[in-house]
Amino acid sequence: MKKKLLFISVSCLMMVSVILASCNDTTPEQSAKLGSPETSTVSSSETTITDKEDIVAQGFRNPDEPKYGGTYTFIGRDLQGFDPAKYLTMDCGAMYFVSDYAVSGDWTKGPAGTNEIDWTSGFVGRYDVFKGAYAESWEIPDMNTLIFHVRKGVYFEDKPPVNGREMDAYDFEYSWNRAWFTEGAYHPMSVPADAKPTSIKALDKWTVEVKVPEVQIGIVWVVTGAMAWIYPHEVIDEYGDMTDWKNLVSSGPFTLTDYVSASSITYTRNPNYWEHDPFNPENQLPYVDEVKSLILTDTSTQLAALRTGQVDKMSNISWEDHDLLMTQCPELQSRKAFVMTNFIWGRIDKENLPFKDVKVRQAMNMAINKQEIIDDYYNGNAVLLGWPFLPSQAFSRWYTPLEEMPQDVQDLFTYNPERAKELLTEAGYPDGFKTTVVCDAIDTDFLSIIKNYLDGVNIDMQIQSLEGSVFASVLRGRTHDEMIYKFASTDWPARMRECRIEHFDCHSFYDSLVTREMYNSLSKNLFDSNIVDSVLKEYGPFILKEAIGIYLPMAQKYIMWWPWLQNYQGETVMGYSMAEYHARYIWIDADLKASMSK
Repeated sequence: MKKKLLFISVSCLMMVSVILASCNDTTPEQSAKLGSPETSTVSSSETTITDKEDIVAQGFRNPDEPKYGGTYTFIGRDLQGFDPAKYLTMDCGAMYFVSDYAVSGDWTKGPAGTNEIDWTSGFVGRYDVFKGAYAESWEIPDMNTLIFHVRKGVYFEDKPPVNGREMDAYDFEYSWNRAWFTEGAYHPMSVPADAKPTSIKALDKWTVEVKVPEVQIGIVWVVTGAMAWIYPHEVIDEYGDMTDWKNLVSSGPFTLTDYVSASSITYTRNPNYWEHDPFNPENQLPYVDEVKSLILTDTSTQLAALRTGQVDKMSNISWEDHDLLMTQCPELQSRKAFVMTNFIWGRIDKENLPFKDVKVRQAMNMAINKQEIIDDYYNGNAVLLGWPFLPSQAFSRWYTPLEEMPQDVQDLFTYNPERAKELLTEAGYPDGFKTTVVCDAIDTDFLSIIKNYLDGVNIDMQIQSLEGSVFASVLRGRTHDEMIYKFASTDWPARMRECRIEHFDCHSFYDSLVTREMYNSLSKNLFDSNIVDSVLKEYGPFILKEAIGIYLPMAQKYIMWWPWLQNYQGETVMGYSMAEYHARYIWIDADLKASMSK
């Protein structure tokens, strides 16, 4: 399945004399957007973009006219921590700006280049879309050894206690050992016990060797190379840790210069950053002088900030808000993408709970009219089957359409309350049962819809709503007693997060010999696309048939941005875990912004 990027031409946009103050209620032609993974409707104002030349022609990349200066402002979330050995790596949001990984997603293979991957779902497990970052290159001399060759000419920020020294292999050795062998850190919790490296050491100033069990070499390559930050040991020597944001020492595209909790985060351009624009190799990155993340929790405030141009970009916009914004401000550009949708996961590991029986899990799926939810709740902006693979270009080699799935999988997505009652009776619950689901308070209303469906088959699902921070603690600790409403991960399906009992995203506590064998094969053979494709193609139907959760429609939302944010095509996450990675490549057209703001 080939998914095309659909965008409105900037040249057409520039012909329209519209300014921010003139946003009104007239109905305009809407900006084009990424079409549904299944169908894409192209209006007369839309242009199909299929390769780099087309992107350049339409003005979304203008490699001859990049501009330095300005501030890139977006709506972000508050920082959960600063030290990746003490907090979850992905929660240390400042590190995305002040550091890099050894390897990263390749910007030239996304929409700005060859469009081999859309960069809205992470790297999805594709080894072919990586490039060297802090590691100039890597090699795999045998199936127990990873060798990373450190890039020369990368310098830390010129501030105590590091004072601008050059990064070397000993920084890799220190940071990676701290990531893998600190109790409570993300890395040792994210893989099976037998998957951790057996040794990490610098062979010389520019070479790092990672020894690893053969069966886990692929997983460790990614989780180490593409998800373990590099930082100087002097900071830990001096301060004991990096829990104070003022102690962060940058080697990335920006430095953290101001942080106001629950308000804003400000990053300033690092004038000594190593990377250059791959399309304009004479240009040192980044282009913008400053990046500002505004922490706005109220949706109406977020939308007002975008509508009035106080922010350049906003993600996770609902279809209702997207349609309204396009009516008010037709010059906004947009792209449709999937968001991380929640499923309901019941604990399979507890013998006294009904979810132990697959018939109960099947019944709960059949009791819910999922197509009705898509039609009425999402107004069509969702798909029935979006896990473990999204129906998009990046996953097309592994995705099997629902109509081509085995009948027992199709049945899980078909509303059939009578069959659900029969299954409950066969499982020993002719009168149904009572259960409890834990959720974030913001999800209570949606779960009330699910509760009504389950009531129809005599399953009394009590909703236990928790305040956000309390729910987050239950979520990460996996301390729910029965059921929990949490996200279904899709960014790297080969990790099988929901199917490995040791992983903290496995909230059903599911495990099986079949998925374990698949996982081990994928972990070992990440670098062989033929094996990866074969295993994942088989994995999808198998895990769906197991009904390890209540599979709910995968929602679609929008990314929206102003046209002065240039060299941007809707990217969200690059590499394995690199949020806002595009900040180093984009630029602000100050003249255009000024002309639209008059």
